[in-house]
Amino acid sequence: MQEQDKYQEFIGRAAEFIPHKRIITDYLRTLAYGTDASFYRLLPKVIVQVANEAEMIRLMGLASEMTLPITFRASGTSLSGQSITDSILLSLTPDWKDYEILEDGKKIRMQSGVLGGDANRYLEPMQRQLAPMPASIDAATVGGIAINNAAGMNSMDTYGVMDSARFVFLDGTVLDTGSEESRSAFRRSHATMISEIESLSQLLRSNVELSKRILRKYEVKNTTGYGLRSLLEWDDPIDMIARLMIGSEGTLGFISEITHNTIRKYPLKASAFLVFPDIRTASIAVTRFKLNKTPVSAAEMIDYFALKAVQHMDGVPSYIAGVPEGATAILVQAEADEQSVLESNIATILTEIEDLELVVAASFTDKPEEYQAYWNIRKGIFPAVGATRPKGTTALIEDVAFPIETLADALVDLQQLMQKHGYDDGVIYGHALDGNLHFIFSQGFGSPEEVDRYERFIDEVCDVVVDKYDGSLKAEHGTGRNMAPFVRKEWGEEAYAVMLEIKRIFDPHGILNPDVMITRDPKLHISNLKPMAAVSDIVDQCIECGFCERMCPSRNLTLSPRQRIIGKRELALLDGENQQTFADEYDYMAIDTCAGCGLCSTVCPVGINTGDLVRQLRHDRHASREGMSEWIANHFGTVTTAAKAAFGMADISHGILGSKAMGAVTRTARKLSGKKIGYWSPEMPTAAPKLITTDRNVTAQDSSDNKLKVVYLPSCASRTMGPARGADEQTSLVDKTEALLKKAGFEIIYPAGLKEQCCGMPFKSKGMFNQADAKAAETVQMLLEASNNGEIPVYCDTSPCTMQLKDHLDPRIKLFEPVDFIHTYMMDKLEFTPVDEKVALHITCSARKMGLDKKVVEVMRACSTDVVIPDQITCCGFAGDKGFTTPELNESALSSLAYQVEGCNSGYSTSRTCEIGLSHHSGIDYQSIVYLVDQCTRQKAKPSA
Repeated sequence: MQEQDKYQEFIGRAAEFIPHKRIITDYLRTLAYGTDASFYRLLPKVIVQVANEAEMIRLMGLASEMTLPITFRASGTSLSGQSITDSILLSLTPDWKDYEILEDGKKIRMQSGVLGGDANRYLEPMQRQLAPMPASIDAATVGGIAINNAAGMNSMDTYGVMDSARFVFLDGTVLDTGSEESRSAFRRSHATMISEIESLSQLLRSNVELSKRILRKYEVKNTTGYGLRSLLEWDDPIDMIARLMIGSEGTLGFISEITHNTIRKYPLKASAFLVFPDIRTASIAVTRFKLNKTPVSAAEMIDYFALKAVQHMDGVPSYIAGVPEGATAILVQAEADEQSVLESNIATILTEIEDLELVVAASFTDKPEEYQAYWNIRKGIFPAVGATRPKGTTALIEDVAFPIETLADALVDLQQLMQKHGYDDGVIYGHALDGNLHFIFSQGFGSPEEVDRYERFIDEVCDVVVDKYDGSLKAEHGTGRNMAPFVRKEWGEEAYAVMLEIKRIFDPHGILNPDVMITRDPKLHISNLKPMAAVSDIVDQCIECGFCERMCPSRNLTLSPRQRIIGKRELALLDGENQQTFADEYDYMAIDTCAGCGLCSTVCPVGINTGDLVRQLRHDRHASREGMSEWIANHFGTVTTAAKAAFGMADISHGILGSKAMGAVTRTARKLSGKKIGYWSPEMPTAAPKLITTDRNVTAQDSSDNKLKVVYLPSCASRTMGPARGADEQTSLVDKTEALLKKAGFEIIYPAGLKEQCCGMPFKSKGMFNQADAKAAETVQMLLEASNNGEIPVYCDTSPCTMQLKDHLDPRIKLFEPVDFIHTYMMDKLEFTPVDEKVALHITCSARKMGLDKKVVEVMRACSTDVVIPDQITCCGFAGDKGFTTPELNESALSSLAYQVEGCNSGYSTSRTCEIGLSHHSGIDYQSIVYLVDQCTRQKAKPSA
């Protein structure tokens, strides 16, 4: 049978138990979904999105039967090419998120798709956390962390803290090491495997010199090759098998579930950048910390070029920008239960280095917002450094470890090696306390000469690490494709022969993640190199790390921000018919279904906003409609009046036909029109009541001398949309806002010319930048006049509009969205009596981007004793009008909402359009938070004379 026919047969047989929509073969998605954070690229022949363990078992069995290679994929943050393939990619769906906290947080059981950062959030109330702390912890899954045995900013890894795990082997057998029944059954069903593992263990134990070397090498962090220490440190072959799976990079089987022993999260912390004149002095300091057991919980090295790359990031101390060339920082942290102990630890750290030269006087901070910023900076070094690379090059990262007593000499050698090969901007940083350093450099692969330079450099790195210092070629990023050719060099023939035998025992046909860990190709590390075409100044800095993906509302529908960039880069490399076909698919997958929320930028270490790229693409696509947009902008009052009339007509039709018939009519019309007709649901708004300007249009000049004044800017959504027909509260948002502001003692001023004004967001989201800027400028001028040149604060009743206007704001204007205004001006003027009922809160993407998360939560908790904030719901995906035109985006973004808000009486947010989709997909009414604040407050009584 031809190879292609085998894959077609696999697809056909898989489709018998996997829905067709989860079997992916088109070019765009196999490329986008099949690319990881490494500098390699392979195109899967098929991607199967796997929803549960039962499906995984059947797919692994099918692939084994047909001897077709398979690779497992979770978040794809792998840096060494462990999660890519040119065969079958088994990719986890979002369903693998189940977890259970055990023994008051001392343990946590998690399915393999749980993000490490989410696990830490679940553990936070118990003051516990996961032990592994990779920089990618917020984006990486616990399954990925385990299968690569990633550690991070301390010496703890999954191998050391795993309590138990649930593994799936190639023959479909499941082993749950936490179950005695499962362990016994495995011994019976896999007696041969058990015997062979025991034999390997006896072989190593009988070779005293090799055993000593293996254990000595693991005194330094090491993830090169299979974890041979498992065969020496454990007596039960089941435990040996379990630990061999950790760090095996998907080449021995699949991790379905894992239970971690957690560690304490100390309540008191303090951090400092200790800046030394050079890398040798910094290394001496770290060596002392390690050998003298100084009370530092982490010591992260950041060399001069890394400091330069992160100096722009929020929270970086100002003195970093002025450090002399060659200066190297150690970011240290001390932790304690009591303030006196913390201060003592800090004093001990400073005493340890008192004879060493510091470029900047040592200064510790124990303020959480400051030291957390320091560590966010550390997590973002790789993407930040990668963003400084020349266009068209790749940011390469290697991950080595040295015995701590050799650290100073080794790092000087490493610096000199980078300079020798022309990597003058090469960066060295990482977990210095463990002798584990990463180094990053820009590398082009556009010519044979560049590839040859890289090959020569890596060969010499291996010589220095292995031959000179007997260190680890891979300390925590996994062996992957870039070090697989050198596993034999590091370990020697005897140890490598044992690794070959381990691979044979678990995977006799070699179909589990071929070439990763074990390879016969000495040139694997310079094969299948990823092209990085320059496409836009907006996104060219992207290194495809995937940190952004967890925030994206379309990540489970079409593409994530990373994948949109991957697709755009591929478009630049294609031509002819292939380009056109790809472009047609890209239009919907990347452009039409992007919410443009920009939440990707909030977790991107270099602030890339892929929404800006998409808006630029929409601008290019809509260039021919510039005249229409100009007309709408110039006649905005007419347009909003028409929109209000349309909502009114829809409501009348709803009343006549009923919800079921109305829904059927609009669904049919939408289908017949090719989705050009808007979407309708029973939660759609009615027409807003008329804003009677003759009664309400008070100006600053006409107002009284009352000190409490506010300019009220109702958004165009509030001016056109009323509550849904069946909503519990039928008062319009404008009326409710007026009532609340007056209750707090404010005199309300409405801007003149309000009917024609708009923040510009509807135009910006379509890529109509000129009209967006013009409308925003008009509105700002209107607000300037209404606020008496900024003397009076301005209240806007919708968060997205507030954020849009802030980008154009005259600095004299004090503009607030609802929660920010309530928190700043009204909390002390109103008496809050929280309702004793369960309510849901949705924090809009704009509120998140404006940094208002904490204020939103504080206001809600003043209003209710039981506030539910649904997990992993970021942007709702309604995205202005996307909920009408592309309802599947809203549906996907809120797919997990209904069960999370079960039992809630109502829901609250700060965007009228968001509330439509939230209501529809939750089954409860969502309204502005203003409604709840009004419900649970009364005006504070004035103190008696």
